[in-house]
Formats: sequence, structure tokens, C-alpha cells
Amino acid sequence: MFEGSFIARLFVVVQFISFLFLILSGPWIVEEWWLLISEILGILLGITAIWQMKTGNFNITPVPKPNGKLITHGVYSVIRHPMYLAQLLVVGSMVIELHSRLRVIVLMILVVNLLFKLNYEESRLVKHFKGYEKYKQTSWRLIPFIY
Repeated sequence: MFEGSFIARLFVVVQFISFLFLILSGPWIVEEWWLLISEILGILLGITAIWQMKTGNFNITPVPKPNGKLITHGVYSVIRHPMYLAQLLVVGSMVIELHSRLRVIVLMILVVNLLFKLNYEESRLVKHFKGYEKYKQTSWRLIPFIY
């Protein structure tokens, strides 16, 4: 029990530190129009995903809440982890516009962390929600039509 709890929290700590570093190490609003569109889409996707998740289901750790409900409508009907994609769209745009070796490394750490985190989360969601296996067959994990 402790090990799973530790790993879940470790994913969150790495995600938070990486995100915070990328946000604080460059401008928040990109100037290139195509990156700005990506950043705005990421923000809108994140807000929509949180709104559709509802506060009773939202959990920052990759562990389902005991009384949580499986959300499969809205953006969740297409992507199982829209909040992760939203975060990558926002900070990815920032790193592309103002990149340095360190910012690219931190972005890669964030990507790898999120991939491990979503796999960890899905292993728990399959056990927690009876319909999760079926849901996996009708939705994309992170990026529509790709992954």
C-alpha cells in the first residue's frame, strides 16, 4: 500500500516540478501564431477536461477516488487523459519558442513522467471501473489517431 502511494505521489512531484520550471523559465505567452494557437488549445482543453471531470472525481494523484465515476463523455469520449495532453500542448509550445538544452531536457522528463503516470493510472482504473477495458477500446490514450 505504501509503495503504491509513494509512486503515485512521486509522479505528481516530478510533474509539478517539471511544469513549474518550464512555466517560470520563460515567457508564459508565446509570440509565434501557430504556437499561440497550440497554447490556447491546451488551456481550453485543460479547462474543459477539468469541468467535465467534476470536482468529485478529480484527483491529482493517478489513483481513482473510491466513490469516483468513470467519465466517458465530452473530451473523454476521444482522449482518456486530456489533462496530460493539455499540459503538454501548453508547455511544449513554450519550449519550442524559447528552447534551451535544459528546457528541452525538463520537457522530456515531463513527457516520460506523464507516460509512466498514465500507464500506472490506467492499471488502477481497469481494476476500479468495470467498464474501463471497453472504454479503452473506444478512445485514444493521449493523442487522437496516434496514441
